[in-house]
Amino acid sequence: MKTVQPALALLAVGIAGSALLSQAASAQARTEPAKAEEARDERAAERKVEEVLVVGKRESGYTSPTQSGGTFGEQDVLDTPFSVTVIPQELLIDQQVRSLGDIARNDPSTIVSTPPGFNDTINVRGYNLDNSSSYRREGLIFQNQVQSPFENKAAVEIIKGPTSVRYGFTPPGGVINYVLKRPTPTPYGFVQAFGDSYGGYGVHADVGGPIGDDLGVRINGVAAREATFVDGVAGPRFLASALTEWKLADNLVVDLEVEYQFRELEQQGIISFGSFAAGVTPEQRRAVLENFDQTTFIGQEFGTYPTSNVIGSLGLQWEFAPGWTLNARAQQMRLERDQQGVSIRAGSLQANGDFTATTFFSPNQVRDPFSAEAFVTGSFDTLGIRHEVAVGAAYSRNPLRFSLTSAQPNLGTSNVFDPMALPRPAPASLVVPPVVDALIFNQEAVFASDLVTVTDWLKFFGALRHAEQRNQDRQNPAGTLETTYDDSASTPIFGVLVQPSDKLTVYGSYSEGITTGVQVPVNATNFGTDIFLDPARTSQYEVGVKAELFSGALFTAAYFDISQPLATFDENDFFGYIGDQRHRGVEVTLSGDVTPALRLIAGGLFLDPTINNPDNAAVDGNRPSGVPRYQANLYADWGLAAVPGLALNAGLFYTGDRFANDINSFEIDGYVRLDLGLRYGFEFGDRRLTARLNVRNVTDEDFIEGTAFGQFLFGTPRAAFFSLTSEF
Repeated sequence: MKTVQPALALLAVGIAGSALLSQAASAQARTEPAKAEEARDERAAERKVEEVLVVGKRESGYTSPTQSGGTFGEQDVLDTPFSVTVIPQELLIDQQVRSLGDIARNDPSTIVSTPPGFNDTINVRGYNLDNSSSYRREGLIFQNQVQSPFENKAAVEIIKGPTSVRYGFTPPGGVINYVLKRPTPTPYGFVQAFGDSYGGYGVHADVGGPIGDDLGVRINGVAAREATFVDGVAGPRFLASALTEWKLADNLVVDLEVEYQFRELEQQGIISFGSFAAGVTPEQRRAVLENFDQTTFIGQEFGTYPTSNVIGSLGLQWEFAPGWTLNARAQQMRLERDQQGVSIRAGSLQANGDFTATTFFSPNQVRDPFSAEAFVTGSFDTLGIRHEVAVGAAYSRNPLRFSLTSAQPNLGTSNVFDPMALPRPAPASLVVPPVVDALIFNQEAVFASDLVTVTDWLKFFGALRHAEQRNQDRQNPAGTLETTYDDSASTPIFGVLVQPSDKLTVYGSYSEGITTGVQVPVNATNFGTDIFLDPARTSQYEVGVKAELFSGALFTAAYFDISQPLATFDENDFFGYIGDQRHRGVEVTLSGDVTPALRLIAGGLFLDPTINNPDNAAVDGNRPSGVPRYQANLYADWGLAAVPGLALNAGLFYTGDRFANDINSFEIDGYVRLDLGLRYGFEFGDRRLTARLNVRNVTDEDFIEGTAFGQFLFGTPRAAFFSLTSEF
């Protein structure tokens, strides 16, 4: 109860603050264009549902006409020659999103691979993203060792394909970018009580608005008991965030923000391909997976991972000349985690479910990346040709601090079908060396981009980033870090956009990337000599079409061809780059308001992923592990004219079969998940309330959702999520 009181106090302060803000005068704070605001108000009136007030262009609707994560500065989606999916906050609320995995289901090119309650890892276009470089927050590094809170986010952007021109050394699948909520032009308040059939519950307050003529604030607070579908995996979660904007002059705005989150849950043990004992046949492995109840907790009550996360950033927008703006932001993050998860000892799981339980004890882990960038945007004409340019520089230092040796004592024997309570290990068995700088990734970069308008219907886009990367990831005998990689790389992107109208774009692009180095497995002959492979160059060709088919709805279709060097073993168990991994595919999406009463998020993917390894006939030509050929999603929200305020929704999500290994000897079945829900807005006194109910996996299907890294991560059984909100 002691931990609950500070959070409840915070919410009380926030609610009191909203009362003060409601008396403040209206002022400028990143106001919405009047025409767009009127259009949204008209659509809301036609639907006769007032479940979400208009608070910002990145927060409203089921799609967004702009994105900021794929280019330098905010840009129209129709002017970007690559694929971007934007999930605004209104959709997050309607779907009652609790994790990044919930968001990933809205895009056919993404797959979630995460144990329940732990940090989400995402696969985009068949490539796993990197926790240290592929997750961003306002374009800067978010170390993905904890789930990001969504209550203070205006939108989540999924940028697909190589993004090195924007972010430097990253895998070729893409990047996740979180967009923060901003102060509203008028006083705004939002209070929500929520819960679920897992046993989770909580409250969320969101207040903001202008204070005087030159100051705006946005405050979010959450106090909750977070729970998962695994019995016993639950714990507290607290969030406090604030963003303040100062208008120092008509052409100068500075913002300061801070975000704090604390979570503590038990860690569920994971069944992986490597968990099974050598004598267990494929048929017996399949029987274990099919008979395992995904709600069974196979960890231990003492096996938790309390995590606190603090992020602070300072931003600036200065229009130093008409049409020319300096954008700058610096961000410091500090994530602290004590981990004592209990899991299955590799090679110990028997056909009857018996396994040797082991604990992973690694306290005082710290991730504290600092990242910053500054760029100038502007436009000019040369001989009647329009140039919209960005020029800037970026810097990041991303250290990971932990003990180089973790304690992993065996706890005894348990069973996945009938788990045993095992004693907490003795403190003497949990002694580990002090925490040190174990990995440090440094990057310095300069970049430039140009969107060239030749005619009303023809545009060219080009960008180039030159980055110098230095990796320190190996300890020498003196106990200091050695530099294992110190080099530079230039990564370009070129695109052409044909726009017959202002609602249609046909485009083609070529982009190059540079990966983060792949970690060398412990069973490789070069493990220890090499900790990571050197970064390697990637590339993508993409052609597609984007169209605003309906007012407020965006249709996209794209063909892409991505190639990445293949990191694998040779005949001598040396881990290195041999051949390549190539993913070719077609994706189609439609999102937004199809009619005043009907909103859709729909998409489909066909993917042809291939391993090209001439040195290993067992995998050459195979499909990479964990990657399906087909995915599809459909989420529909329909406002009933016959019952004012009532809307029904349904979601259908399909993932095809995948393989658990690269030799394609163990197949995981595909699955279909059906979700149903409703939303009802009504008057209660002088307040407008909205009740939401979402039931996931209505048919209670058993399925394996994620298979990345050889793990078998089970999907949720049937579960209900509910909330009651008030906006004022």
